[in-house]
Amino acid sequence: MAFHFDQSSDALRKRLFDQLGDQFTAFEIAMAQSSPTSIRLNPRKMNGLFDNQEKVLWCPQGRYLESRPNFTLDPLFHAGTYYVQEASSMFLYHVVDQVLDTSRNLRVLDLCAAPGGKTSLLQGMLHHNSVLVANEVISGRNKILRQNMIRWGGDNHIITQNDPKSFQKLPGFFDLVLLDAPCSGEGLLRKEPSAIEQWSERNVLHCASRQRRILSDVIPALAPGGFLIYSTCTFSEIENELNMKWLQENSDLTPLTLEIPDFWGIHQEDHGFPAYRMYPHRLKGEGFFIAVFQKTSGKPFQSKIMRSTFRANRFEGSIQEDNFWLKAPERYDFLIRDQHRIAIPKALSKDFLDLSLNLRITSSGLNLGKMYHGELKPSPELALSQHVSIDLPNISLDSECALDYLAHININHGLENTEGRYLVSHGGYGLGWLHVLKTGQIRNNYPSAWRILKRHPQK
Repeated sequence: MAFHFDQSSDALRKRLFDQLGDQFTAFEIAMAQSSPTSIRLNPRKMNGLFDNQEKVLWCPQGRYLESRPNFTLDPLFHAGTYYVQEASSMFLYHVVDQVLDTSRNLRVLDLCAAPGGKTSLLQGMLHHNSVLVANEVISGRNKILRQNMIRWGGDNHIITQNDPKSFQKLPGFFDLVLLDAPCSGEGLLRKEPSAIEQWSERNVLHCASRQRRILSDVIPALAPGGFLIYSTCTFSEIENELNMKWLQENSDLTPLTLEIPDFWGIHQEDHGFPAYRMYPHRLKGEGFFIAVFQKTSGKPFQSKIMRSTFRANRFEGSIQEDNFWLKAPERYDFLIRDQHRIAIPKALSKDFLDLSLNLRITSSGLNLGKMYHGELKPSPELALSQHVSIDLPNISLDSECALDYLAHININHGLENTEGRYLVSHGGYGLGWLHVLKTGQIRNNYPSAWRILKRHPQK
């Protein structure tokens, strides 16, 4: 796809002409070209498939593809070995790598997290005993976020569905807050040219006002010394620099300067604070803005949960079933929610309780599955987890058979007389479960809502 300025976008064109000056012609030419295709590899499910592709300069796991394949027809995509993500937004990796010691156990919040690109990037960077809260207030988008994080396969994330104001109940809790703010989306017009139909100066002003409200709501949740990363995918100065100026004047946050190689093509501006912009005529990516601030005052979070009693009163120990399904069941505390057995990493248990007392949680830890008469019916999450036992009965499928499985087309592999549950995998990575009944009947337990609807591309 490509974007061309026309009569409907005259106001935007004039504003960008004033903003870019003598660079506008190069910008306009770049906008008329096709967007690059990029993916980000899962560092805990590395498969080597894209090692020969061009790397994204600011993210070690980022790769450019020469053309855009049909990702739906790649079983490794469904296995969560990579995420399709716009290259400019991967600059978050470089920012976090500079300002945060990710070898420590941290509390991190991705406030507007759906669909999950930046959340999964953060999870890939953080220590496995850090707690990552991914929030999305819109129900449908929250569901997409949960699905994408299930594919990614971690166990230290907690997904919430709350208005940003709710996080004021956790003063001083988070070491890092990422606000990838809802915006007018001008930076993605090359990828989605039809979005210009919804663009207006009125909407830009509405977005800027909403962004300030969200910033005001979440700042109290930031720990003293903690970092706020603000980003958008818009070119608008009202939503970017002017909001950051407002933040500097109305909070106890100090802007931070990043070290960036000149050849990356990232544009730095100084408006009394450093701000970083990515333009499609300067680098291989879409429009993106980011700025970083550090909180200089405040008090650290004070939990109301008694350390001596919280685990015994809330959690269960492991059982024999856990030893069968998990690599390291000793890593977890367990709880039952709606008949589902949930594994919460012990290092996160206390934070989980503090969060559950103050927020609406839609997903947390690792959902092992439902318990029936002491036996576990494993969940889709467990099949895709990085922590599922490697000793389980396993059926390894080639690409064609894996796509049949994902499309709910029957496969048997000669299992009719071998009762039990089998982990279905492709390339060494889990996809889901097959259940062979006593009768020899085979049930495909891949979630119907996830299945591939068009097994073969249209010609």
